Amino acid sequence: MKNKWLYIAAGLSALVLAPIGAALGSPQQCIKPDTKCDFDLLCAFKIELAEKVLLFETFVANSPTTRAAKNRTLQGIKYDGKLYRDALAEAKAEDPTAKGDDLAALAYTKFAKKAKAKLDSQASKYQDCSALAVMPKSALRGTWTGMLTSKKDCTVYGPPPNDGQVGTSLDDYRKQSEGCLEIWESDRGHEAVHEAVCRQRLANRDRPPLTLQDYVDEDAEAYRYNVQHAINDLSRMQLRCTSNPKADDFRKRADDLLNKAKRYQAKAGTP
Repeated sequence: MKNKWLYIAAGLSALVLAPIGAALGSPQQCIKPDTKCDFDLLCAFKIELAEKVLLFETFVANSPTTRAAKNRTLQGIKYDGKLYRDALAEAKAEDPTAKGDDLAALAYTKFAKKAKAKLDSQASKYQDCSALAVMPKSALRGTWTGMLTSKKDCTVYGPPPNDGQVGTSLDDYRKQSEGCLEIWESDRGHEAVHEAVCRQRLANRDRPPLTLQDYVDEDAEAYRYNVQHAINDLSRMQLRCTSNPKADDFRKRADDLLNKAKRYQAKAGTP
């Protein structure tokens, strides 16, 4: 099985965000110097951080790197491994002849679907903005449905139209998308992690075959970038709402999330 594309995990959650019939446009900056307290934006950026924290935790909890760590724990995240084991077993059962890069790619596809299903199962909780008396506006978090990186030349594309084989140029894809520029840039930064690793692999012709662990640890790093970006965005919205008493309860929970997320900022020797 030869996979032309490495589907990045920024698309795991974005698949459920695009509203039907969304108008064409381009992502716009949502947090400007003159932006006041906006409950819709506060809700959107809190959901963005909560989602990326959950995905980061899922990838780290399932990595053999965490299993090998002291007390099977990294940055407070305990090893689980079930999704990893199940994905690898299913890939081997589906194609007993797959080995090396092909087995890793097939297993990763299955792992990503399991991570997405786990995320979806928690949506009603982490997407709750009832304390602000607003419903989440998914369009603020983007009408795009993920990006992908060519394994052949490490170029980043938008998804191929009509399930085709040729990806949409990133410039065209951006023009077709709407939402907050901050979140677009976070997703693009996530993809830059994959892009950099891809180029390192292409430069190393003698590299060993890829494993599912390689994919999982790479995505953990990419989600770490998202977490860092989302911490900054949510913090800026929190500051704009400090004087609004109607946001107090929501902001307290958001502060708890921020404190938790800050533990996941990059540290030497962690995935």
